[in-house]
Amino acid sequence: MNRRQFFIALAALAVLAALGAALVLSERSAWTTADSRAGQRAIAGLRLSEVAEIAIVDPAGELHLVRGETGWSVRERAGFAAETDRIGGLLVKLAELKIVQSEPLPESQRARLELLEPKAKAAGAGTLIELKDAKGGSLGRLLLGKKIVKSSPVASLARGEAEATGRYLVAGGEAGTLLAVGEPLTEVESKPEQWLVKDLLRADGAKSISSSKDGKQRWSVTREAESADWTLAGSKERPDLQKATDLASSLGWVNLVDVVADPAKADTGLDHAIVIKADTFDGLSYTLRVGKQAGDNYYVGVAVGGEPRKVRAPAKGEKAEDKAKKDKEFDEYRKKLVEKLDREKKLERWTYLVAKNGLAPLLRDRTGLLPEKKKPAKKG
Repeated sequence: MNRRQFFIALAALAVLAALGAALVLSERSAWTTADSRAGQRAIAGLRLSEVAEIAIVDPAGELHLVRGETGWSVRERAGFAAETDRIGGLLVKLAELKIVQSEPLPESQRARLELLEPKAKAAGAGTLIELKDAKGGSLGRLLLGKKIVKSSPVASLARGEAEATGRYLVAGGEAGTLLAVGEPLTEVESKPEQWLVKDLLRADGAKSISSSKDGKQRWSVTREAESADWTLAGSKERPDLQKATDLASSLGWVNLVDVVADPAKADTGLDHAIVIKADTFDGLSYTLRVGKQAGDNYYVGVAVGGEPRKVRAPAKGEKAEDKAKKDKEFDEYRKKLVEKLDREKKLERWTYLVAKNGLAPLLRDRTGLLPEKKKPAKKG
């Protein structure tokens, strides 16, 4: 998403947020009596186009989302790409955030309302979010405290849970003023993995897939066309149809769980990895190095190469009037492939955590790819 598209999306989100804010304000009498600051914005005069950094600090750690020339990234994950839509949604919430109630904040009540500064990591510490411009100047600062909850009859009967409908906070330098807003801002946490772009690879249309470890091949499968059945290379045996299909499906949708901030400090096992290689009908090649398991995930490194076909092979008996149209479609498709290749080649600099469930089909040994032998029927 480019800069123009990002701000168009922000504008659309702003309209929806304004409608939601109006509804909350119309119901504020259910919370408390109105005051002179009700309806004012918590961050006055905020211009979203100026925001170049979002800093979040809570007792668990820190998170910095930074906007650069290529978009938003997560500093705590070695500059990996951040989810633009999620950031846009948060910024619109903050820009439209309106005060429902204000009153003096006694020092004795800070801990109870979870409005102590988070760097102390003491009981009662809150969550600090600060928006900065490209030069590091502060555009807005909120210290978020305890959530305001409203009991739900359905939730009470089912699980005894309460719905968060707002939040207490302190804005800017007004340390002595308690504000209540009609938005819980539950997404504001120092959890870098929640802000990452999770789409990793899309190795569509594989024509061959192989697995090896320490230079020794474990198995290799190929097919003549996308509609053809898979065969085991160098063997008359055929893999199980579903298991072979699962190989291609796993490569066609690889999502990350997290990015390893400092692989040098982790026992990734990538020096003795299982290496999965795939070549596609489009001319691209993919390599996944799968290392040690870490909980429900594996450490993974990726590499992407190859070159999309430059020339389209005309179909037998192709009419002249169809050639120009198909050549144009081929050129447009090739352009998208080149852009995809350039984008995915940049993924090589990071190490990832990928869910084991998604990798399971690729980690089978050769025997595991074969059809299961039917057990003989018991006699008698």
